[in-house]
Amino acid sequence: MGCIRVHLERIGVRGGRRNVGPALSRSGPAGEPALRGEPALRDAIIESNKHWGNFVKLDPNAVALIAGQQVGFVGGPIYTLTKIATLIKMKRELEKSGQAATVFFWLATEDHDWDEVATLFLPAIGANRQRDLVELRAIRTNGKHAMVGPQPVPEALITQLLALHDLPRPEWLREGITFRDSFAELIASVFGGEVVLIDALLPELRRAGEPLFQQIRAREAEIQAAIKHGQVVPRKGEEEYTLLYEIDDAGNRQRGTGNASPERTSTSALTRPLLQDFVFGTSVFVGGPAEVAYYEQIAPVYELLGVAMPRVALRGHALLAPKRIAKAIDRFQLDPGELFRDPDEILAEREPDAVTRIEEIATVARRDLLARIEQIGELALPADHALARAINRSIGHIEYHFDKLTERAIRGLVRKDRERHAAVRELVATLYPDRKVQDRVVGWFPYWREYGQHLIDSVIDCVEPDAETFGIVSL
Repeated sequence: MGCIRVHLERIGVRGGRRNVGPALSRSGPAGEPALRGEPALRDAIIESNKHWGNFVKLDPNAVALIAGQQVGFVGGPIYTLTKIATLIKMKRELEKSGQAATVFFWLATEDHDWDEVATLFLPAIGANRQRDLVELRAIRTNGKHAMVGPQPVPEALITQLLALHDLPRPEWLREGITFRDSFAELIASVFGGEVVLIDALLPELRRAGEPLFQQIRAREAEIQAAIKHGQVVPRKGEEEYTLLYEIDDAGNRQRGTGNASPERTSTSALTRPLLQDFVFGTSVFVGGPAEVAYYEQIAPVYELLGVAMPRVALRGHALLAPKRIAKAIDRFQLDPGELFRDPDEILAEREPDAVTRIEEIATVARRDLLARIEQIGELALPADHALARAINRSIGHIEYHFDKLTERAIRGLVRKDRERHAAVRELVATLYPDRKVQDRVVGWFPYWREYGQHLIDSVIDCVEPDAETFGIVSL
């Protein structure tokens, strides 16, 4: 039962593709590989990855497969892992068909959402089991518009993690390390060169995007008119969308004059895909439902600016459960899709009336048996008067053993109920902790620490891009 598949709608995710971009084909993406700014950008990417201990090569004949995420503490939630796993699975399938592919993972270092980066939930252990999750959080000490990637990981976060899991301090959490470098070094240690990491703030990347920035500024009115209503909305009280930010000397993202150098230019949620696809000539982009919606919203802008739009795939969805916990699904014949609600509701619907039924069956059976014994006596007693004593003794034995059998059956059923109650509660606490779908909030790091390469292989095997289902990975 390595991967149990359940429809995405069971966890509130709109399944399947949203018809954005060209259709995704199992035979591989069309289009020519591209990397603007060669060789300066190519060299900068290789060198920055080498800095993180990630030794990569860039094949000029390979198509680009891209996903991205915030540089969250210790790798962020499980969906970060499933994004990368989806890319790697697609890469391997393409290579089997003879198409070289490179996996790029975009590190959203320019974003200023501190809470998303500096907050993580981990499965509760030991004395913390009063709740399903333990929250690790650090308070922001800089301005609300400060980019998070270059910020040092707070010691408070590291201390909480090491204490919770009794860990020696790893090198990728050394004193003073930034969120960007910590995230990148962890990913490099897990995937060993199979993923090329892209720092969104890499100067050579920004310079490669300068022609696009110039177009966005020059044609802003046309772009504003072309954007569809959707996932991203204008700021409160405004009618226009934010397209570009400027980065000041303190590392804050602000809406500026529009004359910033490319190194000081920062993209918004709507223009980040344009920059990414303009520079890398992306063949396939992999994202979550919200990211797919960004592409749906800005699809007309691609045509307007002459940027080739990639094929857009919904990331694979996977939840994680130790085998000891996951096997309860089969053992107690549970519907995996029903595990994303209150366990008491689940159990109330499955509460058996079997105890009452056993007692009813036993009463009827005892009555019928005694009636048959009485019939035997009526036929046999005239021929053998000594038989009466033997019949009475047998009736006593039969009633005793019948009652013991009934009691044993009820005890076994009650014990199974108790075990099922415990199993359902543990499954819900694992897959739907604190009423949150696991992959959206729970960090994957504790699972990787326990299962290592087995976790990575299992998730890659289980994830399916653009699928109508998610997988529960039994580890």
